[in-house]
Amino acid sequence: MLDVAKIDLSYGASRCLRGVSLQAQPGKVTAVLGRNGVGKSSLLRAIMGLERIQSGSIGWEGRDISRLGPAERARAGIGYVPQGREIFPFLTVQENMETALAAAPRGAGVPGDIFDLFPILRQFLRRRGGDLSGGQQQQLALARALCAQPRLLILDEPTEGIQPSVIKDIGRVIRHLSRDRGMAIILVEQYYDFARELADDIAVMVRGEVVLHGPSESLAEDQVRPLLTV
Repeated sequence: MLDVAKIDLSYGASRCLRGVSLQAQPGKVTAVLGRNGVGKSSLLRAIMGLERIQSGSIGWEGRDISRLGPAERARAGIGYVPQGREIFPFLTVQENMETALAAAPRGAGVPGDIFDLFPILRQFLRRRGGDLSGGQQQQLALARALCAQPRLLILDEPTEGIQPSVIKDIGRVIRHLSRDRGMAIILVEQYYDFARELADDIAVMVRGEVVLHGPSESLAEDQVRPLLTV
């Protein structure tokens, strides 16, 4: 479904991605792990079109989308939940979700099953996004992305700063989306145990490169953990 092939990305003279390749398949979770500052978020931003790559290609459902902008990629079926959530604090929960409908199929509304995945949001439809707790904001950010009905969902550290009970809920939703709905998911995570429990495939980055990649069951913990610790 997604085929990232040997992409390079630089910020000025600083090269942050070096020949990175990554694939995502329907019904599978691909986890991208690594220490802070190794290029994980830059990789996701490149896939979403928020950063322009210097070389390589990004293929989506058989076509090269390397030159498409973020809005075009969203309309093509790629959803993105950025690090820090980036919800609109002065819009209500309902309005936040409705902002994603511009990328949804014509005539679509907020899917009713959103509230099966995130029951708490039903109670807060008229509450401003900035008045929610961190965990509730993260659930809103996920719900907003799903309102566009993506076939690939990109998640940048969805457990960051979230209480353990909500982390479990987010894990449950990710598992449901991949296994029951057949969605492709790319998950950037700091918590190895959370990622390992969900991931079908794992890619570990060091200094802008993927240095370890394979099915999660084939990668031993003592191979991965040393590449994640400071």
